[in-house]
Amino acid sequence: MWRCLFTLALVVSLVSCAKPPHQEMDAAEDMVKRAWELQAMDFAPVEYQAAHTALSDARRSMDKADYGDARDSIEFALLHARRAVALAEEGRARLEQEEAEKAILAEQARQAERIKTQTIKTENKPKEQQPASKPAVEPTPAPAPSAKPQIKLVDQYSVGEGENLWTISAKPQVYGEGLLWPLLYQANRDQIKDPRQIFPGQILGIRRDTTEAELEEARQKARESDIFPVPGTLPSGQ
Repeated sequence: MWRCLFTLALVVSLVSCAKPPHQEMDAAEDMVKRAWELQAMDFAPVEYQAAHTALSDARRSMDKADYGDARDSIEFALLHARRAVALAEEGRARLEQEEAEKAILAEQARQAERIKTQTIKTENKPKEQQPASKPAVEPTPAPAPSAKPQIKLVDQYSVGEGENLWTISAKPQVYGEGLLWPLLYQANRDQIKDPRQIFPGQILGIRRDTTEAELEEARQKARESDIFPVPGTLPSGQ
């Protein structure tokens, strides 16, 4: 009986692998397209490039009728495309907020300039032409811009699902810059053997005593590394 069940499971698996994953491919292509439309190349270049490369690998596997490898590549492309979409949406929201704040400051500056100009005209107007019964108009001061909330830096960070050293380093409460991921790796060598492999639930320590020279050294290591490729640079040795 067990032999029959094993044979049946094997046949089902072979039939599944022999069937081209057209629906999965369509889903991956749609997700990568959405990431591109959200300008993920600007906001999440590493995740978008990984998704785009995996999708290309899936297409080649489909052309060769290697549907097992195609499914693996599609799954990888979907994972990174979803991350790219999330990061791009966060980046666009942050950019829109900054643009709105700039517009408010610009309007406040224009109002202050109009008040200043009106005040100068009133002061230079001949006294005989000024109505005696009308009191001078006090200029209304422009409201002070609201203070921008300060981002609270953390000394430890709990790894979440689907995160890597680049995305963690890029978070505002960590370093705010993906290129500084080597600092996380160096500070947590006791629990990270491979920078590509971190796991949900790990508690990473974050150095706050780095010098400018150490920061620049970390950026240079990130640019030369092929672990998280940076668009526009070549890994060392190429």
